[in-house]
Amino acid sequence: MGLNPVADVLKRADKVLKNAEVALVNVDTTLVTVGGTLSGVDTKLATVDATLADTRDVLTQVQTLLGDLNDKLVLLDEVPELKATLDRVLAAVEKG
Repeated sequence: MGLNPVADVLKRADKVLKNAEVALVNVDTTLVTVGGTLSGVDTKLATVDATLADTRDVLTQVQTLLGDLNDKLVLLDEVPELKATLDRVLAAVEKG
């Protein structure tokens, strides 16, 4: 300690306050960066939400198309039976 203990204490307190101010500026800078990052995340989440909505729409369309395809496959399964019936009718008509 120097000759004036109060001055020494004030100098140390001033140094601590300056260090605290630097730390607070660093915290503020970090918070601004975090805020920017969170804004970017919000934007990306909005994009993900939109993509999921589009995907749901496409999946609904695919489900509808698969239902239509299934209906057509059921009809195709009936073709041999229908052909046999038509062949019998044709044979009966030809016999007269």
